[in-house]
Amino acid sequence: MATIIVIEDDADLRQILVDELEDAGHQVLDARNGVEGLEAIKASEPDVIVSDIGMPEMDGYQLRKRLQTCPRFSATPFFFVSALAFQQAIDKGMRIGADAFLTKPVDFDVLLDRITAAVA
Repeated sequence: MATIIVIEDDADLRQILVDELEDAGHQVLDARNGVEGLEAIKASEPDVIVSDIGMPEMDGYQLRKRLQTCPRFSATPFFFVSALAFQQAIDKGMRIGADAFLTKPVDFDVLLDRITAAVA
């Protein structure tokens, strides 16, 4: 079991992700944007971070860049889940240190496989 934080501004999708991950046996925290997510990450020190890109206040790219500068969290597995399916968005996400980039709609089997591999 891993502790996972899901950062997603779409409330319905956020709840679906939380439910699916909890059903798979993980402890899951959630946040609505990068600002809330950063606070939750600092408070909980999750095993995996799953983040949308396009969010108000602090987007996923900004969040990942902030975490990269913090030794405590720079190595925490970080997965983008985004509707931005064009190659430039994927390349940018990987270039700034994402461990995976999954497109919406989310294939939960792939997400769970990535989480399992990351915490093994």
